[in-house]
Formats: sequence, structure tokens, C-alpha cells
Amino acid sequence: MRKPTLATQILAINALLIVATGAAAIAAARLSWDDVVGRRQALVLVAGILGAVLVNGFVLRRRFAPLEKLIDVMERIDLATPGKRADVPEADSEDVIRLVQAFNRMLDRIEDERSRTAAAVLQGQEAERARVARDLHDECNQALTAVLLRLEAHVHDAPPALEAELRETKSVAITAMDELLRLARELRPAALDDHGLEAALRTQLERFSDATGVPAVLRCYDPLTDLADHEQTVVYRVVQESLSNVTRHANATSVIVEVGRDHGRPVVRVVDDGVGFSPGDATDGIGLVGMRERARLARGRVRVASQPGRGTAVELRLDHDLWAEAAA
Repeated sequence: MRKPTLATQILAINALLIVATGAAAIAAARLSWDDVVGRRQALVLVAGILGAVLVNGFVLRRRFAPLEKLIDVMERIDLATPGKRADVPEADSEDVIRLVQAFNRMLDRIEDERSRTAAAVLQGQEAERARVARDLHDECNQALTAVLLRLEAHVHDAPPALEAELRETKSVAITAMDELLRLARELRPAALDDHGLEAALRTQLERFSDATGVPAVLRCYDPLTDLADHEQTVVYRVVQESLSNVTRHANATSVIVEVGRDHGRPVVRVVDDGVGFSPGDATDGIGLVGMRERARLARGRVRVASQPGRGTAVELRLDHDLWAEAAA
């Protein structure tokens, strides 16, 4: 059973006190309902009691309204979409103002801590990716190179019956080497560490075009060299996932990647001219969820705009003040 609100409880207690006080006043004044004067005085007193209860209820509702708004904000808060804050009342009691301010400061601390923790997790993931990529490139690739050399040495001395089989085995080993190198580049692009974000994106688009045959153009209006390492990684991964979605779903004939700033805010857009989709029919798959989560790690957000037959645009905005804007 749902319990009454605090305002209702206080109103009920005040009403009982007022009625009790009025009854005591009637008894003390020895008002009688038998004569006209006594009834009139009693009715005036009852009307005064009812008026006091109504005024008390109105005042309590006004005074508790900021708390109701604060409760509504608390119920709507979702850390997956940060930036929402309770409005601080301008003309209210000091206690209510302090409560709202304390709640907003608590949200600030939670979101800051979540951002720092998520950034540390992202850095740990990328460090592990880099380690695995190095192992694939150095250890596994060197082992396969040694296998290729031994196969090449045996091909010349092998009888004709085995020569074709050895050459086939050599071809399989070369394919495995290429696949390992591709996996190593996807796990951690060396160009991002060695040459920066712009060079890494250009290399990524070249590989995309070579693999799919779809022309991809990078328009870099600002190289975004001032971004932190984890923010550059977020940009790279969002573009990577967007291109992967283009390959699987878009059936596009061209892709444009734009990198720049909008009023000082870093913005990255991936636009294709593919089949698109209706926003009402879209579902957040693992790829889109991953992009949005990575964007939140860098205190940004990802937006997807699409229409059937008119392609798709994925926009990433990174800005430390963007959460506050999201609450507006």
C-alpha cells in the first residue's frame, strides 16, 4: 500500500490540530447551537477552521513544490545520459536550496568519477590491444616467416609429387601472415601512435577503399592535435565502427569523413550515400552501443541521422561542456 506524501502527512496533522483547537475554543466559549447568536458564532468559527486548513494546504503545496521537482529529477536521472541537473530555486528556504545544490554536487562527483574510471578502463583496453597486436606482429609473424623460409628451402629439394603440396602450404602460410597483420592493425593502429590521428584516419580509409572498392575521402579541416590520447582513440574507433557498418549494411558508393571543429568543439562526421534506414525501424546494435559508450568515455556523444534512400550520417562531438548542454 502506497504511503501518503510528507506534505499530505503534515497537512493532516495540522488539520487535526486546527480542528482540535477550534473544538476547544467552542467548548471554552460555551457556544450553544440552541440560540441564533451561538449558532452564528459557531459557524463563523467553523468557517475560520476550514479556511485555515485550506490556506495551510495551499502554503504547504507551495513550499513542498521544489522537493517534488527534485524527486522528479532524481527519478529521471540516468548516468548513461549525463548532464541532467535539478534547478536551484531562486526564492525559497535555505534548506531546500542547500538540498538541491548538494544533490547537484553529488551528481557532478558521480559523473566525474565515472568518467575517470571509464577513461582508465579504456586506456587499459587499448594497452592490452597494443600488447596483443605486438605479440601478433612480432612473435606469431616471425614464427610464420620461419615456416615460410623452411617451406621455400624444401620446395627446391622436394620430389615433384610433394612440390605442389608444399607450394599450397606456403600460400596458406602467406594468407595467415596477412590475416595476422590485418588483425594487429585493427587491434592497435601503429599510425595512431607514430603519426597522429589524421594519418591514422587516412590509412584507415585507404584500407577501407581497398577492401570494399568504395571511394572514401577524408576532409580534415582541423587535425585535432590537442586531443588527449584516449580521445584520439575514441575518434579512431568510432570512425572504424562506422566504416564497418557501411560495409555490412549501407551498400554505399561513396563515403566522406569530416574532421574539424564547430564553435571550438571537436566534431567528426562519417557520411555515406547508401540505402539508409528509417529512424523508427532502427535498433541500437552492439556497434552503435559501443560507439556511444566510447563517446561518453571522452565526455561526448554520438548522433546518427538517416533516411531511406538518402544515406546515413554518424556524428561524434567531443566537449567537456557538452553534458551541461544536454541537460538544457
